[in-house]
Amino acid sequence: MSMGAFSRTDTEGRQAAFVGLLQHPQVTPWATPRLFPLVVRHEGDLSTWSERLGYHLVRVDQTYRLRRVPLDGTVAMPHGHPPPRRPRVLALASAAALEDQRVDSITLQDLSDAVRQFVAVHDLLPYDPEIRAHRRSLVDGVRLLQDHGVLESRVLTEEILTSWDQQGIGIGGGYLIHRDALVQLVDTRNVELALSPRPSDPTATRSQRILRQVLETHALYPGLLSEEDQAYLSRQRNQLVDRVEDMTGGTVEVRSDAWILILNDDNEFARASNIAFPDTTADAWVALAMLDALVPLGRATELSGYRLCPSHEVDDAAGNLHTHRGAQLTVALQESPAALRQRAQDKLVEAGLLEVLPTGDWVLTPAAARYRDAELTSATTLAEPPVSLFEETP
Repeated sequence: MSMGAFSRTDTEGRQAAFVGLLQHPQVTPWATPRLFPLVVRHEGDLSTWSERLGYHLVRVDQTYRLRRVPLDGTVAMPHGHPPPRRPRVLALASAAALEDQRVDSITLQDLSDAVRQFVAVHDLLPYDPEIRAHRRSLVDGVRLLQDHGVLESRVLTEEILTSWDQQGIGIGGGYLIHRDALVQLVDTRNVELALSPRPSDPTATRSQRILRQVLETHALYPGLLSEEDQAYLSRQRNQLVDRVEDMTGGTVEVRSDAWILILNDDNEFARASNIAFPDTTADAWVALAMLDALVPLGRATELSGYRLCPSHEVDDAAGNLHTHRGAQLTVALQESPAALRQRAQDKLVEAGLLEVLPTGDWVLTPAAARYRDAELTSATTLAEPPVSLFEETP
């Protein structure tokens, strides 16, 4: 291998490791075996890049943790739906219960008993292992702990877990407890910073806030920034774009109303990090059709690139699609125009292309315009004045 090829491979490895860390902030050899060696190899560069964002890469034995330190109590949240609340709470309750375990292994039934006692003592959410839905939530919570490397399954057969999950029979299988991963997970310092924010110098954190927004959400909308931040963005555009592309290997598409990060699908971590829209589902097809109908109708807002679509216009678009394309819809989408609208809305919100106001009006983000089919619609000139997103439309 030539030196040039080796250097290119090394660069791609660093970028894959960084993108993987953003996707899997806690890395261990047993939970993330493909990512762990990349993080070990490029630990120095990853630490430098993390510090550039105001993050910290911390290692305890065989566990790495990317600590996303809040700025002024806020973080840049990736798009997508988080796990349901009950499994998340039970995962944290399980982690707290595991701290009291003297041995380094536990069965699912023993963990269930410990969690039942823990949530009762601390007056948390009800947990009754006699109820199957509660057992299922605990199993989902345990999977979250496995994803973070806290627990490592030693289930001999899937039937053992299934019997406990479905019927409450048996031990549910066994798990190794990894103390290094547990210590990293239950560290509450960042939680304190989120709940009790410490004021920071906005000038000192400006670059970090902008870079976090692009890297975590894959989109930055200049119209949402303060005038000072917009001026900084204009002055430092090339440097900021270079840093994002250097850390990820992706491409930043820069427009006046949006910066969009497009990751290269060459490695598995980039593929998993990309927003899966549009995918090959009926819901995605309907969402695209709704975008195509509504983008040219949307009213310009006070924020550059955003389009306001009153709820009745969204209903009309859903009704037209339901009427004229009904034969092409799945059974679930054929149920009613309201069902079609809701499925499209969920898909677009998850992809970060839509915000829904309390009035039911849709606000399409600047990124939504990227998905229009130019052959089906043409741009129209909006004669109406911009409207405020914070006022109800008549």
